[in-house]
Amino acid sequence: MVEPNYLPEEQKAWLKDASNAVKRHGFYLRKAIDDDNMKEALRYSAALLGELRTSLLSPQKYYELYMQACDELRNLEVFFRDEAGKGRSQGDLYDLVQHAGNIVPRLYLLCTAGACYVRGGEAPAKLILRDVVEMCKGVQHPTRGLFLRAYLVQVMRGLLPDTNSQYEGEDGGNVIDAIEFLLVNFTEMNKLWVRMQHQGSARDREKRERERQQLADLVGKNLTYLSQLDGLTFQLYRDIVLPRVLEQVVTCRDDIAQQYLMQCVIMVFPDEFHLGTLQSLLGALPQLQPGVRVHTVLSLLMDRLANYAATDKDVVEEMNGVDAFGQMSKVALKVVEQHPDMPGADVAAMYSALLGFSGTVYPDRLDFVDRVLETCYNALQRRGPINDSKAEKQVVALLSTPLDKYDAVTVLGLAHYPSVMELLQPRMKREVATRIVQTLLAAGTQVTTVDQVEMLFSFITPLVQDVEGLQDLLDEEDISEDQQLLARLVHNMQAGGGDTDAQHGMVVAAQRHFLQGGPQRIRHTLPPLAFSALATVRRVAAAQQGGSTPQVGCAAWYQLLHQTATELASVPAAELALQLFLTCAHSASEEAALEVTAYEFFEQAFVLYEESIPDSRQEVRALQSIIGTLNRCYVFGADERAALAHKASSYCAKLLKRTDQCQALLACSHLHWQPAIEGKRAVRDEQAVLSCLKRALKVANAAQQQLAVAGKPARGGDVSSGPAAAASLFVEILNHYLFFFDAGGQLITTAVLQSLLELVANEVAADACKDNEALQTFYSNTLAHIKQRKAAGGEAGAKYDGLWI
Repeated sequence: MVEPNYLPEEQKAWLKDASNAVKRHGFYLRKAIDDDNMKEALRYSAALLGELRTSLLSPQKYYELYMQACDELRNLEVFFRDEAGKGRSQGDLYDLVQHAGNIVPRLYLLCTAGACYVRGGEAPAKLILRDVVEMCKGVQHPTRGLFLRAYLVQVMRGLLPDTNSQYEGEDGGNVIDAIEFLLVNFTEMNKLWVRMQHQGSARDREKRERERQQLADLVGKNLTYLSQLDGLTFQLYRDIVLPRVLEQVVTCRDDIAQQYLMQCVIMVFPDEFHLGTLQSLLGALPQLQPGVRVHTVLSLLMDRLANYAATDKDVVEEMNGVDAFGQMSKVALKVVEQHPDMPGADVAAMYSALLGFSGTVYPDRLDFVDRVLETCYNALQRRGPINDSKAEKQVVALLSTPLDKYDAVTVLGLAHYPSVMELLQPRMKREVATRIVQTLLAAGTQVTTVDQVEMLFSFITPLVQDVEGLQDLLDEEDISEDQQLLARLVHNMQAGGGDTDAQHGMVVAAQRHFLQGGPQRIRHTLPPLAFSALATVRRVAAAQQGGSTPQVGCAAWYQLLHQTATELASVPAAELALQLFLTCAHSASEEAALEVTAYEFFEQAFVLYEESIPDSRQEVRALQSIIGTLNRCYVFGADERAALAHKASSYCAKLLKRTDQCQALLACSHLHWQPAIEGKRAVRDEQAVLSCLKRALKVANAAQQQLAVAGKPARGGDVSSGPAAAASLFVEILNHYLFFFDAGGQLITTAVLQSLLELVANEVAADACKDNEALQTFYSNTLAHIKQRKAAGGEAGAKYDGLWI
């Protein structure tokens, strides 16, 4: 039967007319029920049900009309039930409704009366069920028949002779009769559903497929009701239900039906049933049509069984007993062989699900993972290069699955993991590499050997260096994100057992790979590598001081660090490299007590400062770092330290701003007066300190003239410009004089301090400085300190008695 293809506007018009007719007949039906007029009630119910005989509506529109008619039938069903209380036999009603003139209304009425017949207990349930389900075969129009049987299973659902049901009995039947009813109805509905595909012209095929998919739940309800039967045991499912369902699925030879029904079977029946009938379920998959997405069905089954196994250890043992993995692997391989045109995305998705199943059920069997990767690689390789974006994403998911289940480093060591990864285009390789690094970081996995470092870098090459076909796709932000991951990864490279010699080999290997990344990358990756090395140097130095003799001593480590900092300086990343040179210098001085090495690092820092720090603000920061680091180094002899301090002091006069020169000279004064630390040789050259302070005072005087033209800053503003800036320098100088005075300096006398106090008081009292709150607060705090020291009494307080403020 070929139905015409009507326009949506025509569909709406016909649905509206039919709906109005149902409403009209429904009104008269309710009136007849109120009048207790059975004859009229049957006449109007048959009339409204007659609207369901139409062939003009699409399945979707027909469904709307069907629901409206069913709402009216509920009133008739209640009316039929009430007739039993009036002495009318339900059997008589069952016979009476069969006199309706048309078969569609007749069978709807028969289903309604049959339900009341069973509910009233006047007839055995199994007989009525058998009769009605056979009678419904009289409607063979796909759409009308499908909805009729949907109504039948709906009204009979609660009346089945299930175990412990009130309708069960010697005459009423048992659960087997309930199963038979649902299976017969399911079979007939599926046949009708499949026949819908063959109605209409070939050009409307896609439309019919969409319509059929919208009606899939009508067929699936039979399987849902089967799974909900209390009396359905595993034996009944294995021996009766599953064979009949699979037979219908396989023989219908319809892509849509097979796809939906296999998924429905897996979803509605219990997990333990699937485990006990695994061979039967898997055996049906290769028999499905080529258009069925078998990988989806198999993946669904594996996911359910994996979740089931995760809840109970006994289930895992049972799966081992039936070799669940082996059976699924064979079926997956057979499906791939039988469907050579299966898209690569589907192949990868199926094997990804198999990996997930293996990881849950067999967490200790890494050989299973490698077997899956091998068979997947073989299947994908035969399909040629992977260029489809969907396939690429599925392969990435496949490679990511074992990373979530097992130790990432161990997974990367599998024989066939790199083979699968090689199938990807560079862009997707980068995505996999990113996932590998993220997994390692999230799990805190340690890379413990040189071989593991080499293996890891072979997988994450797209993150480490330029790769052909990829570099044009990445912008600076992408590269920066990649390098941040690698920078964090460095700290996961720790040799097993704290072996510093092995750690040296790992750092050297990592450095070699990082250096291939070019300037844009190594500025991110070399600093964390250097600091990782510095952490190891600390342990090596402690070991050497304790009498141990590692094969790779501190000298070799510092040579590696020197090379790293030099490479960083060539990026260029001068300020970063300078900081690294200084950090290494301090480490060589204080942790390894290597004077020559520390001196060499300082020399390199000076060269870098002179040649590669062009910006004035960077110069100030760099010089402050040099001075601060040198001040904390105690390893140098007097001559070496004096040479370094003199070099640092000479840079002060080359700074652009007078204020920066003055502050740098004040900082240099501390190079000649190191804090006393137990066991350390502190430098105390008071003459050199005083020289720096005097030079600072001289520069402050020059700065006063330079800043006088800058004008008066706003009230409450900072002291970075104008006369207040010069006055602030004098207060700062005063504070340094006070520091060394408190520290026990003999050349800084009370007379010198008094003279300086008067000079500062005059500067701060100037009209241009009176309203500057920052300056006044700074000065007030300084005076408060002097007063506090004077009031302290004792020897410390007596030193301040000669000061007047």
